[in-house]
Amino acid sequence: MYDRRLDAIIETANTGSFTQAGRRLHLSTPAIAQQITTFEHEYGLTLFDRSRAGVTLTAAGSQFVDDAQSIIRQSNEIIRRARQRSHPESIPVRLGISMLRPAKRILDLWQHGSQCRSQPSIRLELVQLPDDSTSIDDIIAHLGESVDVIATAFVPGHWQGICNTLSLSYEPLCLAVPRSNPLSHRATLTIDDLAGTRIRILPRGNGTDDIARDLLERNPSITLVNIEQYSLDVFNDCSETGDLLISKPMWRDVHPQLVNVPVDWPEPVGMWYGLMYPRSPVAQVAAFAERIAMLNQQFPANETV
Repeated sequence: MYDRRLDAIIETANTGSFTQAGRRLHLSTPAIAQQITTFEHEYGLTLFDRSRAGVTLTAAGSQFVDDAQSIIRQSNEIIRRARQRSHPESIPVRLGISMLRPAKRILDLWQHGSQCRSQPSIRLELVQLPDDSTSIDDIIAHLGESVDVIATAFVPGHWQGICNTLSLSYEPLCLAVPRSNPLSHRATLTIDDLAGTRIRILPRGNGTDDIARDLLERNPSITLVNIEQYSLDVFNDCSETGDLLISKPMWRDVHPQLVNVPVDWPEPVGMWYGLMYPRSPVAQVAAFAERIAMLNQQFPANETV
């Protein structure tokens, strides 16, 4: 439905590297470079500036990538609808997963359900989500296109009117602490324990993080460092610099050199972990969410996580 060279262009834009794009697409670095170069020559475009430091989008390239992503989404949606009309029983529920959007809880529940005779006939397909340049807001805005459902932490009321949510368990905010820091060995932390530390946190205007920020700012010896968004680069950087990072229980296995430590907040500071799916889901997605809700009641979190 679309020129597959667009995949190479988009992944290179996301990673800033032909090599990294090739790894994601399971192609060699020369193959990625050739696809992009032939595309540029064919259409008389310069999408990337090349240098020894890597590749960066030109102004024209940046707009082109935005338009290309829209074309790919539309193409995938056309194919999905056609398949659904032709074989409605074979359309899978596409569950988006990544290091920062883990779905272990969901998959554990689904595995429990597979042992029950009453499990509905739903085919589950896992789809890799990006953890770098694509924001969670953009992913949620396009639920039902390339991904039907994601499992993540959220504030339910924030997404009212945008998508459906299914809350499964409470996620109190915690701190990811480098293993080299003595605080990583503590069972819990108080705000007083954090005196003299640097803590990475989202800038003000980000819901639950704002509550944590207000509480941390009560201790003037704590230095708060803004991050643009959560990414694997942020986790890596904290591991190298020794900074702490506002975290969530679902991220306990993201980085081997960081330990999630609970915080004894003076007031509740947390989100809910669960499913997010389209406002008007197709039958399979609605049935999947309903089944997960039932299984969550039958099998408490401590039995499946």
